[in-house]
Amino acid sequence: MRSAAIIAILLLLGHASSAQQVPQYTQYVFNYFNINPAVAGSKDCIDVRLGFRKQWLDFDGAPTTGWASVHATLKAKKKPYVANKHGIGMVMEADETGPLGYTLINLAYAYHMQLSRGYFMSMGLFAGVKQQKFDVGKVTLEDYADPVIGSNGSSFVVPLISPGIWLYSNTGWWAGASLHQSLGNRVNGIGESSRLTQHFMASGGYRWRLGKKTSVTPSTLLKFSGGAPMAMDINVMFDWFRVLGVGVSYRNTDAVAFMAKFHFLKFFQLGYSYDVTTSKLRVASSNTHEIILGITPCVPIDPSKRIVSCPIFE
Repeated sequence: MRSAAIIAILLLLGHASSAQQVPQYTQYVFNYFNINPAVAGSKDCIDVRLGFRKQWLDFDGAPTTGWASVHATLKAKKKPYVANKHGIGMVMEADETGPLGYTLINLAYAYHMQLSRGYFMSMGLFAGVKQQKFDVGKVTLEDYADPVIGSNGSSFVVPLISPGIWLYSNTGWWAGASLHQSLGNRVNGIGESSRLTQHFMASGGYRWRLGKKTSVTPSTLLKFSGGAPMAMDINVMFDWFRVLGVGVSYRNTDAVAFMAKFHFLKFFQLGYSYDVTTSKLRVASSNTHEIILGITPCVPIDPSKRIVSCPIFE
């Protein structure tokens, strides 16, 4: 379907374009580090996430995203418990939408500090590089001399800076905010006056314990970017004994989604979501699939030596 390619060009290659340029995640609670660098080092051990998202199935040129992330805590030797700590991490991500695509690598640093008993705050930063790509061979236009599609095929954007802040507690609530592509870098060689758009994201949630084996976690994610309407995700996840989780999500701009999360082989978690398209795109596309594999090889630890049990990763 050529319309997908044309839509992508209009969105990203026009003058002073300000369209959506960061990926969409349905399972953002299970993938929160990709959204907010301040989450780096939030677990007691190394945390690895591998993910793949195929959006708007059967729609030619629809977004396809793959990613891998890892983060961990830097601990002082012989000091298993400290009120403050450092976290580091890395995110690698690749996305393709019609003739457009990108690959990025972000390094992360976060500093976690105790505000009072049971309450914590962390501040973090993503710093990296993004390779923006445009495949002219996938575009069909009447005028190939149009300077808007004049392209070198690839452009490196450096530096890519995204700060974040995160508040959380050992009672199960969290709230955070991050600003992606904060510098609004110019993308040379692709389109005319193309720039990366700033994307502001704010989120929050709370885990309620329902007895010893079950819990429910409502959460929300708000996304703002220039030239696009505000997007709001509202999720509710029910968890049984940290073995099986099921949930539902609503996104005001696009979909209703159903989610499931399974814990297996002690250190592994598998998350899957199925988005049912509710926007006008439903006439041309099917739905969206997203899968995430989490690996968290945490060994049992004395609760008195833990800073906080992170509600969004368990």
